[in-house]
Amino acid sequence: MISPVVRDEIKRGDVILSRQRLEIVSSLTVLELSQDVIVLVDKLLDTGVVPLNSVPDAQHIAVATVHNIEYLVSWNHKHIVNEHKREQIKRVCREAGFNPTILCTPIELMEDIQMQETAEKQPEFDPETYTNPILEECYRIKAEISAQFKTTEEYYHYLKAMQEEEKRKGIKYVSYYEPSNQKTPVKCDDSD
Repeated sequence: MISPVVRDEIKRGDVILSRQRLEIVSSLTVLELSQDVIVLVDKLLDTGVVPLNSVPDAQHIAVATVHNIEYLVSWNHKHIVNEHKREQIKRVCREAGFNPTILCTPIELMEDIQMQETAEKQPEFDPETYTNPILEECYRIKAEISAQFKTTEEYYHYLKAMQEEEKRKGIKYVSYYEPSNQKTPVKCDDSD
């Protein structure tokens, strides 16, 4: 499963590579957006758990959490899978009435080896910044998205329109969200 946010990110960048990325995920089910996603995104951003310039990262977390997806797999150590952020994200999700998604790296998910990035294993990996050329493109794309949309609501509406267009083209979207199992999310009050 993937989110519309992932589909939006992989459509961007180099045209040939974006087509290849879309082909790789073409058989995956895409999770639908809901208004509760935008509420949780706002909470993640308003509390500072996810930086305001990283709306796509908050969207990834919120889509997985609202749909009660067990794992969100990411290489994003900066905003998603570092230990300090994980605990803060869990707290905000719980406070919003959701069961937090487990945030982990692909290696952690496989549980057969520890994440030990070394120059010998991956010479392009920089342990000081948690980046490599692929991650650098991801960060550039996320910055482009953040610059393009001034509010989370604006990005949500863009993704909803993309979702409807892709549904017309035969891309399957599903919802695993069950509102009866969650507390009613409440939008953050700016005075908090």
